[in-house]
This record gives sequence, C-alpha cells and structure tokens, in this order.
Amino acid sequence: MGKNLLWTDARYNARRYNAHYIGAPPPKKREIQAIPTYMKDENSANIRNFVRNKTICRQRSFRGPYTKKISVVIPSLNSGRYIERSILSILNQNWPDTEIIVIDGGSSDETCGILRKYDTRLAYRTSEPDRGQSHALNRGFQRATGDYYCWLNADDVFLPGAFQKIFQAFENHPRITVCYGNWYSIDEKHMIVDKTYALRARTPHFVYENMNSYNQAMFWRKEVHRRFGKFDESLHRIMDNDMIIRFLLNEGPEKFYRLDSFLGAFRLHQKQKTNLAEIDSSQEVEEIYLEKKFNFPPAHSLRGRYLRFSYRLFQLYSGLKHGGLRYTLRKIRQGTRRRKSLL
Repeated sequence: MGKNLLWTDARYNARRYNAHYIGAPPPKKREIQAIPTYMKDENSANIRNFVRNKTICRQRSFRGPYTKKISVVIPSLNSGRYIERSILSILNQNWPDTEIIVIDGGSSDETCGILRKYDTRLAYRTSEPDRGQSHALNRGFQRATGDYYCWLNADDVFLPGAFQKIFQAFENHPRITVCYGNWYSIDEKHMIVDKTYALRARTPHFVYENMNSYNQAMFWRKEVHRRFGKFDESLHRIMDNDMIIRFLLNEGPEKFYRLDSFLGAFRLHQKQKTNLAEIDSSQEVEEIYLEKKFNFPPAHSLRGRYLRFSYRLFQLYSGLKHGGLRYTLRKIRQGTRRRKSLL
C-alpha cells in the first residue's frame, strides 16, 4: 500500500484530525511523497502494461483532505479499438477522486459495449449523435464538477503518475492556473515512436504558436474553464489550438507552468482525425479562420514574417536545451515536411 499513498506519512491525517478534537496544534510538516519508481520509467513496455492492466486500479488509493477532484472529459466516435486503454490510463492513476465523463457521438462499433463494462467507474456517459467534437466537449465540461479539468481523446492515454505530478505542481505553485508537460507519440501497439518536449508559454501571435503541448498533457483549474467559456463549434480540426490561444490570452503566460515530465501519449493510427505528418485543406481553412478571429498578422506580412522567425529561433533554442541536437534536427525535418512554407 505504501507506494499508493500520496503523502509519505500515512498517519499524518489521523494525527491532524485527532489534534483538532483534543485542541492540540496540527503537525507542522506536510510531506508530499516522491513519485514511485514505476511511475518514472517511461518506455513502451511500461506504457503498454499500464494501459492494459485491469488490476492496478483495484489497489487501495489514499483519501485525504488535500486531494482534489480531477474531471476528465472523453469525446468519442467509433473508438472501440482504443477507448478501453484510454479509460484504464485514467483509472490506473489510482487517484481517489476522479470524474470521468464520456460523450460518445453515437458509435456503431463496440464502443458502447466497452463503456457499459465501466459504468460503475464513469461519472456520466451518453451515446447519441452530436454536432462534432467541439459540441461533445462543451456537453462534457458542462457536467464537470472537479477542481482540475482535462480532456483526453478516446485514442490517447495518460502516462503513469500524471495525476500526482500535476497535483503536486498546482499545490506547490498556487498562483498557476494551467499545468502542462511533455508527451510521446505512440503507435497502435503502444510503442513509443517519437517524443515532444513542451515549450515555455508565450503570448501567441499566430495560430500554431503554442507550447508544443496539447490536451493529452495539459490540465487547468476550473476557474480557467469558466473564463474560457465554450469551445468554438465551428471548428472540427484545431479546437485545441483555439483553446490554448484563448487560455494564453485570458490567463497570461505567467500563469502557465511547464512540467519537465512526460504526462501523456498521442496515438498515431490510420483512422485518426489529426495527422501529424501533413496538413490538409480543411485544417488550413480553420487556421485562416482563427487568424482572422484573433486578428493575427498575416503570414506573409513583414510583421508576420518577423514573428514567425522569432518563434523558430525560440523553438531551436528550446529543442537544443531539452532534447539535444538529434532531437532538434528530427523536429526540423518533421516540421519542414509538414508545412513547407513555414519560413
């Protein structure tokens, strides 16, 4: 049980409550337990075991006065092949107060059958036609009641220890409102095929200027979502970019905290909607829409070219700092292939 406790001293809370009743002062020191070793080793075998194992979530988790509720919204549509792995990556965090909300768009595959298996562990689930992923996200977050919010696509996963790490970050830095970190790309067999180091938060000046961190590695306080409002339901491809831009403009980069840790994994497979290898015409249309929505300078204007060049230098520096030369060269090649007109 020791490795599942959130605090190093399991008797701390008992002493705290006893002290309250007898009038003695509570213990002065509150120690946060270090992340167990099995939560630090990010490798393909570790991830594969974590998202398949149905016994980890049955272990006893710690309940104390300092834990916070984490609300996870999962939008899905015909995700039967992967959604169980996504759910297990949440349950196997062993977080004592987790609210899982699944909004399914009326799947015709085995998704609903899988969800029924976890009815007792889901706070809410529904399966009916909707107006797209942004609409599903709005419906899900309307039901969220947690202290921290996050969104996980039905084919992505959280990594071991992600909830503990972000909880510690929020507790240790009470002024931050958004916490984010690094992420892996995995294939259909949970093998790591790439990794991405998150960037320091900056005020955005164009659509794809973000922290290189997306929803599978990002958590935010409930107050952030209240200020954010709703997802733009006219967006079907890059609603995550829109969300991050609005978070940055509403909260300010100084309220973002970058965890130098891998928190989630983005799955690459043939039927996915987001293609990291190339950008199609529908995504370009949405990028133009966001450019006008936020009044960003045009890409080919003098100011637009300067801001993009400045961002590329920032990416280069951050890549070398966190990932080294080979990582940076690989990301440059990927970016060049994905968008040939970046510079």
